[in-house]
Amino acid sequence: MQHQDLVNQFFSYFGLTGDQIHITEDQDILTVTLDVPATESGRFIGRYAQTLDSLQLILSLMINNGKTTHLHVSVDVGGYRAERQGVLESMAERLSTAVLETNTPHAFPPLSSTDRRAIHLLFQDHDSLTTYSEGTGIDRRLILAPKS
Repeated sequence: MQHQDLVNQFFSYFGLTGDQIHITEDQDILTVTLDVPATESGRFIGRYAQTLDSLQLILSLMINNGKTTHLHVSVDVGGYRAERQGVLESMAERLSTAVLETNTPHAFPPLSSTDRRAIHLLFQDHDSLTTYSEGTGIDRRLILAPKS
């Protein structure tokens, strides 16, 4: 089954039709954007984006099942991911200033695994700062630290 068919079938169970589902595939990233009314977007995003992250995880498992190469799947509703990325970048900028001024590691507030990954990617090529995670489960924290 092609990605388009699988994604359409998956979201049909939520009452969405093909014209509300937009898919783009770029190298190893499959992006699914749902076009739903603003009054319905909360149903797909959920509290702290838990529903959106869960839909993304399930869809990723379905698409990558039995495949040797992994395709990263991203699901977005109403531009939520881009808006959240902007918030994370602002938070990262403020924290990076503090780390560079004090030369000591600082912890981000609790973040979802999706948000932690986004911040890891922001700093992966940074010259003087690095990120790492500490803890497990809901106590997992992302640390921003100077490179040694």
